[in-house]
Amino acid sequence: MAQSTIAKVDELERLYRLPDGEKVKAYLGAHPGMVDLLIEARPHIESQFGSDVVVELRFPRSDGGDSDGELLAMIQSDLDADPSLDRFDRLWDRWWGDATGRPESWPLYIGVEYARELVQ
Repeated sequence: MAQSTIAKVDELERLYRLPDGEKVKAYLGAHPGMVDLLIEARPHIESQFGSDVVVELRFPRSDGGDSDGELLAMIQSDLDADPSLDRFDRLWDRWWGDATGRPESWPLYIGVEYARELVQ
């Protein structure tokens, strides 16, 4: 992994929760454009969910985390379902909808989940 990518991945560790850190880092090493996209995404997510929002980078349960799999950025919302989905819709309308058309956005999925007891 190039030095600048390593520094950016270190920044991601401050911006996101990485429960399976080593696998996520290896995955991002194979998808360096996604690192920049995730850094770009954080202020957009914060504009809808607040500056203290927890976003977890993880793999789908059926995915072992190989370089061809998908990565999830799951927004941990302590709001009820309707307000959470309204905020996600605004995120989509204001940024993510356009960003998904960029090559570095694949295979990244951003979602929101109810996590009142998980948010710290």
